[in-house]
Amino acid sequence: MGGGRLSWAVRLLAVLIAAEVIASGAVLVLRPTPARSAALVRSVPRPTTTTTIAPDPTTLPPPPPTPPPAVASPAPPSTAAIATDAASRLTARLEAALGGVRSCLVVQDKGVTVYGRATDLALAPASTQKLLVAVAALQRLGPDYRFETTVVAPSAPAPDGSVDALWLVGGGDPLLGTPDYAAYLASQPRSVGTPVTPMAALVDQLAAAGVHAVHNGVHGDDSRYDGPRWLPGWKPIYRDEADISPLSALTVNGGLDHWDPSEVITADPTALAGAQLARLLVARGIGAAAGPSSLRPANGSVLARVTSAPLSDIVASMLRSSDNLAAELLVKEMDKKAGGAGTTAGGLAIVGATVAGLRIPVAGLHMGDGSGLDPGDRAACPSLLAALNMGDDPRFSSLAAGLAVAGRSGTLVHRFGGTPVVGHLFAKTGWINCAAAMVGRLDLKAPLHFALIVNGPCDFNAAEAIENRVALALATYPA
Repeated sequence: MGGGRLSWAVRLLAVLIAAEVIASGAVLVLRPTPARSAALVRSVPRPTTTTTIAPDPTTLPPPPPTPPPAVASPAPPSTAAIATDAASRLTARLEAALGGVRSCLVVQDKGVTVYGRATDLALAPASTQKLLVAVAALQRLGPDYRFETTVVAPSAPAPDGSVDALWLVGGGDPLLGTPDYAAYLASQPRSVGTPVTPMAALVDQLAAAGVHAVHNGVHGDDSRYDGPRWLPGWKPIYRDEADISPLSALTVNGGLDHWDPSEVITADPTALAGAQLARLLVARGIGAAAGPSSLRPANGSVLARVTSAPLSDIVASMLRSSDNLAAELLVKEMDKKAGGAGTTAGGLAIVGATVAGLRIPVAGLHMGDGSGLDPGDRAACPSLLAALNMGDDPRFSSLAAGLAVAGRSGTLVHRFGGTPVVGHLFAKTGWINCAAAMVGRLDLKAPLHFALIVNGPCDFNAAEAIENRVALALATYPA
């Protein structure tokens, strides 16, 4: 029995050892008695292991450099910030150009105001006021409107080609002219391209109608318009300097009696017109002499007529050369076509109402004439700039076409020479004593529109110097 207990104890011990070994992941092989070996052999799968040998630290390549911490790139400036900076620089330059002079100035870039100074201040606009007259005339009369001048006789020519008398009937045409006057305008850089209405065409038609003699004179009839010929606000020096002639519905050669060696205004434009027609008739071999101004016969025969260029061309010419007479006669014609007597007061009321109806600001607007010669005229810069901007509308395109060009045409033909704005500055200018103005556009680096009025320097050169500084400051924008 002792041997049996010992055998059992050995087997128990072997089982315990095997269990421990198995738990540890090892392989255990027990060898009991041969008789039981087949029953006692157990096989445990050998685990698969991978052994890595650590390299020698002294043979390792150096680690790659540590990249610097990422730094965010600054965002590019916004379009609004760039525009604000450009406007700030422009403001500084314009303030330096203007100094403390009494003035208003508005500058727009694609319709956005980038500079404004005293925008509610109404000042004497001088001839830039013609922009308001031009807008109103184009709106009320239409760009295709034409003036007509006629020649009337009591009856048709007699068989021998004679007529008792002739009446030259004015229709308000501001550009009726003789051939020598047309040649004179063409020789002057400021007035090149003026669309003169040829008075000689009337002579051609009279000759074609068989007129050979006028027994009792050639008379002028200016009854189309009423009202004073010389406006209350005009200074006598305007006549002395040939700035404007007395207002008449029948005017020839701009109211100039002669222009060589200097321009001299006639005292009676109606009589001058009749005399000029008589002179042309005589030069054509038709017997005639000037007669006193009078009304045409009520039932007379129209023997000749001549029409002006379309209003769009007249307006462009008026702006380019700053034609005072044209502006005044347009004012009267607007009143006449509206049923009035052809007065300045009636026409100015129409101008004011018309521009207001087109949403042009009229705060502070006061007009004593159409030309801007009256020193009591008042307009604010936004009004003039809005009138200029009407030129973007095809119906008002002659506003843009009529602007003088720096160093090239009109009132700017002799200005800005040798500067960057030559050929790029387009403007309506104005000057009377102590008032200068310029309203236009500049197409250099940016398409700027602007309106400037300066009231203060009573010396033309001083006022012109301010305008020059402003224009050259505008030329730097947006830098």
